[in-house]
Amino acid sequence: MNDYPSQPNQSTRQGLMLVLIGLTLLTTYQLYNRQPNFELRTTPSATGWGYVVLSGGNPIIDQPIIPGQTGRAGFATQEQAQRAGERVIRKLQQGQQLPTLSAAELRELGVTTP
Repeated sequence: MNDYPSQPNQSTRQGLMLVLIGLTLLTTYQLYNRQPNFELRTTPSATGWGYVVLSGGNPIIDQPIIPGQTGRAGFATQEQAQRAGERVIRKLQQGQQLPTLSAAELRELGVTTP
């Protein structure tokens, strides 16, 4: 009589292999498909409205004025600041390290400039 446990049969080995392959694929997918979690907050400023983009709870962009414009005017409304901040987040999610907004983009977003 043999006191050793019997070796797993072929179907058990195949099942374990499938589980390991599945876990490997799931882990790889999660690591490479992970996008940073950005948060947008609109903020009142001395000259109107601005926005702050946060990543992991830490501010990475603080934009109290309309970007790319002469002077230091804020956005006329909270909604304008919101739309501009959302566009910046979209650019960050697409991999742009330094997202900028052109004058044409600001017009497209309905941002009024002084």
